[in-house]
Amino acid sequence: MTNLRLRYVHEYRDRHDKVRRYVRRPGSRQVVLPGLPGSPEFMQAYEDAMSGAVVPARSRRHKAGTLGALAAEFMQSIEFANLKPSSQATYRLVLSPVLERDGHRLVCDLPADKARKLIQEIGEERPAMANLTCAVLHAMTIGLRRDNPFSRVPKYETGTHHTWTDAQLEIFEKRWPLGTRERLAYAILLYTGQRVSDAVRMQRSDIRNGVIRVVQQKTGAELLIELHPALVRAIKAGPSSGLYLIVDRSGRPIRRARLGALIADGVKAAGLPPECVAHGLRKAALRRLAEHGSTSKQIQAVSGHATLTEIERYTKQADQQRLAKAAIGLLPDKE
Repeated sequence: MTNLRLRYVHEYRDRHDKVRRYVRRPGSRQVVLPGLPGSPEFMQAYEDAMSGAVVPARSRRHKAGTLGALAAEFMQSIEFANLKPSSQATYRLVLSPVLERDGHRLVCDLPADKARKLIQEIGEERPAMANLTCAVLHAMTIGLRRDNPFSRVPKYETGTHHTWTDAQLEIFEKRWPLGTRERLAYAILLYTGQRVSDAVRMQRSDIRNGVIRVVQQKTGAELLIELHPALVRAIKAGPSSGLYLIVDRSGRPIRRARLGALIADGVKAAGLPPECVAHGLRKAALRRLAEHGSTSKQIQAVSGHATLTEIERYTKQADQQRLAKAAIGLLPDKE
C-alpha cells in the first residue's frame, strides 16, 4: 500500500487485488479518486471533494422527485460512471450550487418561469456557466416530463476565445525566453494545438522518435503529433524536473486551472491584453496551420476535432486572404 499524505484519503485492495482510493471528509460521503496519486484527474477529484463541489448523496432534505434526489440518483447511475473524470467533475461543479439553493424543488411541477429564473440567477454574473447548467439540468430531467422546463430557457450569447496574433506571440516570446516555465507551457500549447486539459497530462514518456502521443481527455481521440523544432528546443531548455512536461516548481503535475493562471500571469507581465488566454494559443495554432497551407484534414489530424466545422472556418479565412492578395496583385499599377 502507498503511504498517502493527503488528508482523509484511504486506499484498499478490491477482490481483484487492484488498489482503490477514495476520500471521505467528516460529515461527507465517500468520493472515489480515479487515476494514480498525484495525477491531474486524481488531484481534480480530491480538490473537488475537499472544496465541497461534490454533490451530496440523497438525504432527508431532498425528497423523492426533487432536483436533489434526482441528482443523487444520477450520480449513482451507469451513465454517470461511464463519463470521463473531467466530465464528472464538471457535472459536480455545475450541480452543487444549484442543489444547495433549489434542490428541494419538485421536477414534476417545476414551472417554466422558475426554471428560467434559476438559470438567470447564474447568468447575471456567469453567462457561460448558466448555459452549461441549463444543458446539464435539461439532460438530467429529460423524459420525466413532456414539456421539459429547461428546454424553453434561451441561451446567453457568449464570446469566443481570442486567437493570438503573430505580434502577440512575438511579444510573449521576447518576455519569456527559453528555459522559463512560461515559455515551455506556451510552446507546448502553441506547437501541439491541444487543449489545456490535455497539455497538463503530457508526460516525457509520451514522446517517442520525435512524436508525442496524446489521448484527448474530452474526445478520447488518440493523436500522434510530430514535434516542431521550436517545441523540441523549449523542452530541452526546461525546466525539466518531474515526469510531466509542465510541472510546478517542485516537479509535481499541475491542474488545468493552474496552467491557465500561469499563462495569464505571463501575459500580464508581457504587457499583453487579458484576452490572450491559454486556450487562445490552441486557436492560434490552428490559424497558423491554415495560413501556411494546411488542409482541413491536416489540421484535424493535429487538433483532434470530431468534425470539420470549426476547422473550415480557419481554412476559409486563410484561403480568402490568399485569394484576395492574389486578386489585388493582378491589377495594373498606373499613376
